[in-house]
Amino acid sequence: MTKKQISKAIGILSMNLLLMLGTAVTSAIAAIARSFPKEPVSKVQLLGSIPQLGQIISTAFFAYLTFKMTRKNLGLMAILFVAIGGLIPAIYSNSLNLILACMVLVGFGTGTITNVVPVLLQENFDGEARATTMGWATGVTNVGMMIFTALGGVLGGSNWRNLFWIYGLGLVVFALALVLIPQDQKLTNSNKNSKDDQKVGFWTLLKHFNGYVYVLYLINFMLSLAMMTFLSNQSIVLATQNKGTAYVAMVTALGNVGGIITAAFLTYIRKFTKSDTIAYGFIAFALSFICIVFSSNVVLHIIGNAFSGMGIVLVNATAPYEMSILTDQKQFPLAVSINTLIGSVAGMIVPMLLAAVKIAPGHDSFIAGIVISVATAIVLFITRFGSRVEKQQNNEKGED
Repeated sequence: MTKKQISKAIGILSMNLLLMLGTAVTSAIAAIARSFPKEPVSKVQLLGSIPQLGQIISTAFFAYLTFKMTRKNLGLMAILFVAIGGLIPAIYSNSLNLILACMVLVGFGTGTITNVVPVLLQENFDGEARATTMGWATGVTNVGMMIFTALGGVLGGSNWRNLFWIYGLGLVVFALALVLIPQDQKLTNSNKNSKDDQKVGFWTLLKHFNGYVYVLYLINFMLSLAMMTFLSNQSIVLATQNKGTAYVAMVTALGNVGGIITAAFLTYIRKFTKSDTIAYGFIAFALSFICIVFSSNVVLHIIGNAFSGMGIVLVNATAPYEMSILTDQKQFPLAVSINTLIGSVAGMIVPMLLAAVKIAPGHDSFIAGIVISVATAIVLFITRFGSRVEKQQNNEKGED
């Protein structure tokens, strides 16, 4: 990529550093609970989950906001929501209700960032450069989780209130985005190709989605199913091997490097996986389950977590890229927001879904994860889904 493209990528992808700031707050829940002895612990625990409420709200309104603001300004607004919502508790922390409200604001900001980053990448990059930067986006998120979890621990070591100052880094990200992301034009909700200049609404855009977009929604659901099965059951599986919380945290953190490395070398990996990148991502997920459930070796446990990170990058980078080439500039924000909403809902219902089909937590859930991952990969390989999307793209280029 050119220097100009790299600078744009830095500006856009820096926003993803903010997505995992919440992990620093969850590490201090016990200390926060001691500061509010009259509040139930379950209410304090909402600090870890209530940002999802803000994310769902932002996702519901994202497509609408893209017609009211430029995508750059929407991203800048999201960064300010994260920074301001996170810094208020650092200044005033005497009310748990206020802190919870601030975490909703943070969730609204991170939810908007989750949706606007792929939209900005679609508008500013084409072809393999777009696929590469979408892979980098996931890697940057992993880097942010590692950096901010460590910094949060340092800042909050003496007083949990200090860890909220970490949200001040949002102002640095705001400056990077303001300077490095080029200003775009606000979309209009009218169809210029229509003789009567008819407005393009939600259902009109949805009705004209390429059919493969709906297949990508199903793939995203299967990804969330596999990913949340792994995350919510790994500690249970390792507990049966007499591995404690510190051990699980250690192998998870070290394995996180797998996602970062995959994102960094995605361009070269895609030369091998070609149109079957998503299918290989699910193979990586299957290997992550296998390394954990069938071994008690620490090295294999780290490798298992590395395979999990690899699978997330391969699928999460490729699926939005394919969605971006199947939709136009007006459709893509709506497509992305629906995709994010499906992923959020799927993540929440995984435990209930496994329980409904009588699959026990721990070992049995990991076996189910292997079956889900392998079955999805086989279907993708057999149907040659990736090749079909590429063919669709080539046909559209030929028509142009």
